[in-house]
Amino acid sequence: MISQALHAETVEERIEGGPSRILASPIAPTEREEQRRLDLIRSKVALWDAEERQAGAPISPAVGALRPSDQIHVMGLDLKGRYIAHTLAGCQTIPPVRYILHKRHLYRQWDNAKKQLSLYRDDHVIIHRRVRAEYTSEEEEGRSSSGHVIHNLIVTLPAGQVVQALSHVRHRLDHRSTICLVNDGLGVAEALIEAYFPSKLRRPTFLLGHFTTSLGHTDSPFSVSEVRPGRLYLSLFSEQFSEHVGGRFRIKRHPPLERTEKPTHLLRLLTAMPGLNATGRSMADFLEHKLPTVAFRTIVDPLAALFDCTYDYLATDRYTKNLIDAFISELSQVVSRMPECRDSPRFRQPAVYSWLRDEVYHRLMRQRTADSKMRAQVSHGWETDLDFLSGYFVRRGRELQVNVATLLSFLAAVKAKRSVMLKKLAADVPFE
Repeated sequence: MISQALHAETVEERIEGGPSRILASPIAPTEREEQRRLDLIRSKVALWDAEERQAGAPISPAVGALRPSDQIHVMGLDLKGRYIAHTLAGCQTIPPVRYILHKRHLYRQWDNAKKQLSLYRDDHVIIHRRVRAEYTSEEEEGRSSSGHVIHNLIVTLPAGQVVQALSHVRHRLDHRSTICLVNDGLGVAEALIEAYFPSKLRRPTFLLGHFTTSLGHTDSPFSVSEVRPGRLYLSLFSEQFSEHVGGRFRIKRHPPLERTEKPTHLLRLLTAMPGLNATGRSMADFLEHKLPTVAFRTIVDPLAALFDCTYDYLATDRYTKNLIDAFISELSQVVSRMPECRDSPRFRQPAVYSWLRDEVYHRLMRQRTADSKMRAQVSHGWETDLDFLSGYFVRRGRELQVNVATLLSFLAAVKAKRSVMLKKLAADVPFE
């Protein structure tokens, strides 16, 4: 239970091959303060429902006992997903974490891996078995009766795969759910709302996440290596595009924060989790940590894919650097006009341009001769995260009436190259 997790002063973690470690956990408010806060929420919910009845508006689904679930599901077999699921599995004060596997062969591999997650940290191997795998198939899509409601879902899949992946569990997500999106893209929550949750009354709450721990691969799909510790930055997704009026979008707040305890529940649950090193931030502060990564992937990765080169070429070529500067200029103009960034001095011109330029070139030089994942994806005709990188800033730029012609042209060029490669590969039929 969350109250138990917050009241616990220490949590002991046993490490195979090493001594026990004691990890500190925050102290919760008193039960009287907790009850006072819940009473305040109940009174406000009752007031809002009474106002909606008088106005003839539809009443939102029942809030219930206002006791959010501590059960957490994780979707994503990438390194971040394994690490987060492993950390959650090590906490004794919440139910065993549920790991969603959408392919049958992965479920068989889970059985062969002894149904456990392993973390390699320094010279130690930390094994956790408080994990329950759940297999979800395409046949279950649309069955509202199959499976229980998923109250807390952490998705670590690449941004371009999230909408399709959640179709497998769409029937288990509603107003009682909170979805935490941990990836390098922006605009994924908006895409999910448009695809699956058009009704505000049945819509889940969204948390955005940015993960900075450096991880490495191992020889097992259910283990991960910690290279350098980092943090999990979290922020409540509280602004969205709701109505299209006169060619422009109007920003509305979703949901009224006082109306539900769900977002703060999962946020507090994760920030109290020993070993996860999670922290909740305002949207502006959250973007200050996430934008350097997003900017790098928005600007540099499409260039590497289009020119079919490694990072070191982009860092030394004069003409390529001119393009990078043009991209940064447009991107910084968009960021400086975004409503969620206007109140932060960091995102005002010309400071935001200089800051993003320094960040992009610093990361580019650190990559040396490394290769871009997007380069391989485009050359094989695979899906990319472009719609949630360059595509996101093109959309926001148009809405904010910012010139994004350079970003748009390269977005179209990379998509065209992927389409051409896909047709070439399809035409390359062996005659054996």
